[in-house]
Amino acid sequence: MNLLGIDTSSDNVSLGIIRKGRLAVDFNRRIKFGASKVMPVIEKYVKKTSLDLRKIDAFVVGAGPGSFTGLRISFSIVKAFSLSLDKPVIKVGSFFSMAYPYRKKHKKIAVIGDARRGLIYAASFKVNKDVLKIEGREELVDLESFVRRRKDYFFVSYEEHLKRKVLEAYPAIKFCNRQTWPRAGYLLELAKDYYVKGKFTALDKLVPLYLHPKTCQIRIKK
Repeated sequence: MNLLGIDTSSDNVSLGIIRKGRLAVDFNRRIKFGASKVMPVIEKYVKKTSLDLRKIDAFVVGAGPGSFTGLRISFSIVKAFSLSLDKPVIKVGSFFSMAYPYRKKHKKIAVIGDARRGLIYAASFKVNKDVLKIEGREELVDLESFVRRRKDYFFVSYEEHLKRKVLEAYPAIKFCNRQTWPRAGYLLELAKDYYVKGKFTALDKLVPLYLHPKTCQIRIKK
């Protein structure tokens, strides 16, 4: 199995490549205007691993929630690859990759990100036998109401100011002591299972989850 995944939903530009079932590339770097530079990163590591893009079985993209510009760029790239190479696409929520590394130590995980104007993006996950599953879907909610209902969860974010707000209100909550960014390498772990089960995303349904800057609302095009 060969998979190529990208996530540009945050300031972290992330590329992952699974070659013959193993993670061969796990690139993660915060780069100014990074989303606009993701194609050179892909070209560099495809060349470095001597991987023929025609042998990629599926392309994987982090769906957000996150940066409007970043998501539009990564989705355009994946669509172009899919159409030109006639390969399927797998869409995975970016918050999944932020919860993924903590699944062995915590059974309940909450991921939050700043949506501005007093709102947050949030998702909660439960773990069963090391398998991470989202509860419902990503939400656009106020911080207080989300945290109040999940005091027994382990919290993760790349927003330090959100961490401070949570701990000021609820000092007993367990909050990750480091910033955690979306990573394509972790998205690929879920994508492997999706690929085996044939759970692909139709191109007409391949749309990002982003924050609309004027209304501060999530918009999902159908």
